[in-house]
Amino acid sequence: MADKKLIYDFASKWLEKFEDRNINYLEIIDGTMGDECISLGFEMDCGRAFSDLYGEAIKDYEKLNIIIEEVTDIYLLGSAILSQWRYFNHWAYSGAEILEPKNREWFIIALRKLIILST
Repeated sequence: MADKKLIYDFASKWLEKFEDRNINYLEIIDGTMGDECISLGFEMDCGRAFSDLYGEAIKDYEKLNIIIEEVTDIYLLGSAILSQWRYFNHWAYSGAEILEPKNREWFIIALRKLIILST
């Protein structure tokens, strides 16, 4: 298990980036976030584990916002974040989609919760 301080630092760093309305999407999808997730022990499972528990909240920020208080597993949430990031980094039509309001908000909600779980 990664040190909670490392997870907190990771979540704080990336939350700041997602909240920055002037950030270039390339700074988010360049690979660094994925590498950091993996170094913390998060797994890329295409969001399956998170989806099994929380359904469409894996990709819908409104549904994520409804269930986020139920999420208590740091690694489940971290793996969901990695899986979502990987989607935009690898499979999305354009990586720039990661900064569309609905996608940006999903990451903001998830990263804020990760901060809470790691304190």
